[in-house]
Parts: sequence; C-alpha cells; structure tokens
Amino acid sequence: MNTKRIAALLAASLVLSAPVASFAHGSMKPQHGGIVAMSGEILVELVKGPKGVSFFVTEEDEPVSASDFDAKATVTVAGKKTQVTLVPAGGNRFSAPGLVAPKGAKVVVALVGKRDQAKTFASFTAI
Repeated sequence: MNTKRIAALLAASLVLSAPVASFAHGSMKPQHGGIVAMSGEILVELVKGPKGVSFFVTEEDEPVSASDFDAKATVTVAGKKTQVTLVPAGGNRFSAPGLVAPKGAKVVVALVGKRDQAKTFASFTAI
C-alpha cells in the first residue's frame, strides 16, 4: 500500500471517530434572566422573582402557549419535596406564586400536553 493511500485512510478514520457535536434547534440562552433546561425540542426557563417562580416554555426559539399544557413543579430541598400546580400566566409563561427555590434546590417541571398527553420533564438546580 502506498504512503498517500495510508495517509488518506488514517485521516478518514480520524474524522469518522471524532466526537460529533449535537446541536439544539434553538438557543440555550436565557431570555428572561433565569436558567434553562432542554428536554427534547422543548426549552424551559426557570426565573426566580420576589413573589415566586415563573417558567417560560419555548420550542425552537418560538414561544409555546402555556395554556396548551397541564404543569407541575416539584422542589426538593434537603430531602423535603414541595409540589405545586403551575398556572398559565399569559403567553408562554407559567406562574408559581409563593414558590421558593433556594440556591441548590432541585426543581423538576412536568408538562403534559392537553391535546396529545405528551409528557416533558425539565430538571434544574436552582442558583
């Protein structure tokens, strides 16, 4: 086998064995100053505020109507779980008035599509 052919085969094997980057269909940048989690094509952003927690839902950078889902959030702090039903608050926003998510808390959001019953889960560690 000649040197050029060996070099070509070696280069091809390196390209084929290199890790493949996975690209989401949308930006992972928070749009409301919170933290984001991706689940499939759905991006959920957790935003803490003085009156509670809000969650914003997008798909491929497009807002998804919160009224299309039934949603719950579970916050776990030091082994103690608190679960609340999320309330559609206009557009792609869910509201959880009075919900506290202290730094380090585990937060899981469960969305269930009203039309197809598809389930989406997003997990966060609060900051």
